[in-house]
Amino acid sequence: MSRESKICVAIAPKNVSELASLFNKALAQKPGFIEVRFDAVEPSELRAAVEKAAELSHLTRLITTFRPKREGGFRDISDAERKEFWQRLPAGIWACDVESDAVSWVEHKNKIVSRHDFEGVPDDIDALFANLSELDTRAVKLAVTADDAVTSLPAWKTLLRASERGQEAIVIAMGDAGKWTRILAPSRGALLTYASLDADGATAAGQVTAKEMRELYRVDEIDLNTRIFGVIGDPIAQSLSPNIHDPLFQKAGLNALFLPFLVKDLRGFIDKFVRPRTQECGLDFGGLSVTMPHKLAIIEMLDEIDDSARVVGAVNTVKVDGERLIGYNTDAAGFITPLKQRLPDLNGVRVALFGAGGAARACISALSAEGAELTVFARDPNAARRLLLDREIEVRDLREGNELAGFDVIVNGTPIGMRGEFEHLSPAPNARFSSRQVVFDLVTKAGDTPLISAAKEAGANVIPGIEMLISQGLRQFEIWTGEKDDEQLVRRSLAEKMKQ
Repeated sequence: MSRESKICVAIAPKNVSELASLFNKALAQKPGFIEVRFDAVEPSELRAAVEKAAELSHLTRLITTFRPKREGGFRDISDAERKEFWQRLPAGIWACDVESDAVSWVEHKNKIVSRHDFEGVPDDIDALFANLSELDTRAVKLAVTADDAVTSLPAWKTLLRASERGQEAIVIAMGDAGKWTRILAPSRGALLTYASLDADGATAAGQVTAKEMRELYRVDEIDLNTRIFGVIGDPIAQSLSPNIHDPLFQKAGLNALFLPFLVKDLRGFIDKFVRPRTQECGLDFGGLSVTMPHKLAIIEMLDEIDDSARVVGAVNTVKVDGERLIGYNTDAAGFITPLKQRLPDLNGVRVALFGAGGAARACISALSAEGAELTVFARDPNAARRLLLDREIEVRDLREGNELAGFDVIVNGTPIGMRGEFEHLSPAPNARFSSRQVVFDLVTKAGDTPLISAAKEAGANVIPGIEMLISQGLRQFEIWTGEKDDEQLVRRSLAEKMKQ
């Protein structure tokens, strides 16, 4: 597999001993290539590090990089230093990744000319690729920066056109918005795709670990017939959904892949990526998992919604059925299932629910059907009342949400506590919980949210967001595939991911 793999593990050692250690760890991942970022090496160790890399080069296809800071390198490097580096390169190196101004300095048969844009995606990306193609190199590499899956599309199209012409290319969009381009590029003819050793060892924004590239996303097995599924939202970096669905696809023997897509321009994504009649990306989408903030907005872009979505008034699942996009809601069932495992009879149970968005609406629908006595706490009570689908439910201001002694169940349906700007906050920072209460936080993360931590300290029965994530995800898989799920497989996958 290592000889055929298109995965390139990028390492950035600071000295000779670290180079040897990182190289061996990278080699254990069975990549097709290893890239050494020599611009990260301390100047006093540089020559010895190059010689050490040359000694190890027979073990894999080794790519050397000595990138100045303006091109994303780790330090400022003078042109004189760069020229000396490239002209003294020892034998054994498989390829050299160089900037356009340094191509003439390198006497090597395998040169990869690269250009990085850390500000965005150039309007003239095709012309830029064409200009670089005229240089004396084996392959052209373009790395651009996207802030949305839709804005990364021009880079993807540039790769597709290069592949059609039979040109060797590496074209990627950096950042979370471009992660999909890194994973899918090898299946569309890219020379290679970059991966990191671990989450802390990324040498560029949006890199996926080599282990995930190989085992979770099965990068070297993706082909033109692979059906694409994905989770769309903003933010999306924290999503654990790939760790639910990709193991299930693999066990079922399906040629299908589940990816995270950072989506700000929802309509642009649906039209240019998903809808078969208008898509521009050349991918065959089978379905979507929809997360915040799109669960309400996506409804008007669908051809049909089923009863589960109609009752809730929000969509978290889309199935592509021929030319039609059909919306479903698995949040309501996904929420109520773990709650009823703790409280089988919810009739008359007093519930405090924080939030009035798409996820909260699913909770409202499920709790109302069970006969619970519900109070909603919202940042904008008037807006929340308009979203309650004419249900007679008490709505209070979120600032009143610290007086929770009279409730049996407390549910957080807001993003408060999620990784990012709200990570260290609680929707009820001053509330006092008791051992008789059940506290359910829909936020999913590896550790406890502030709300869950406070509830645990009080001895309350807590339900972390992972329980709802699993329950609703298993239902999504059945909707998309008609195949039987495997809850224990999913739990093992998520446990491993959350350990990382």
